[in-house]
Amino acid sequence: GTRAILKKLDTPVKVRFYCTQSETATPETVFLKGYARKVEDLLQEYKQIAGKNLIIEKYDPQADSDAEDSARLDGLEPQELPGSDRFYLGLAVSLADERVAIPFLEPNRERQLEYDITRAIARVVAPEKPTVGIMSALPVFGQPGNPMMMQMGQGGGTPPWTIVEQLKQDFNVKHVEMTADNIDDDVNVLIVIQPKDISDAAQFAIDQ
Repeated sequence: GTRAILKKLDTPVKVRFYCTQSETATPETVFLKGYARKVEDLLQEYKQIAGKNLIIEKYDPQADSDAEDSARLDGLEPQELPGSDRFYLGLAVSLADERVAIPFLEPNRERQLEYDITRAIARVVAPEKPTVGIMSALPVFGQPGNPMMMQMGQGGGTPPWTIVEQLKQDFNVKHVEMTADNIDDDVNVLIVIQPKDISDAAQFAIDQ
């Protein structure tokens, strides 16, 4: 998926990578700098695939420097580490007026690192979110609470399922009724989850 997205780039996308190169060597800074090298290695792999359409810039945001001002403008969040100044480790992806930041590259998300960076690139390349429809007999969108029960401190309802919350980060999510007689044209993908007692009209609409 990453290769497909990078090979489709037809306009240069800029990645500004921020990592504090402090001389203070605490266990925390040594660990974070080691992780930063892994991030750099991955970005170089991206560069090899995308070629001239991916520009990678590296910054060392020392205190009261232009690089720190740039990091703040990009929405990065420094970490306050014991025995050292503020430590930045994040990146911002930009294309024209679109910009997406990863405020801090958490080492505990290393397994999701490629996903997070690729998603940031995809967001600036295609800022208009596609629409995903969800049709289900299950309460995937959550359920409202009962006002009477809520007054008694009970019946607060249920939140949307995690899959719905995750999809909303990258897509417009639309609830499609089990009795729908047509699927709106703006729905790019329809997810059907346990369509128990689906109507004949809805089955026909899906088929169309």
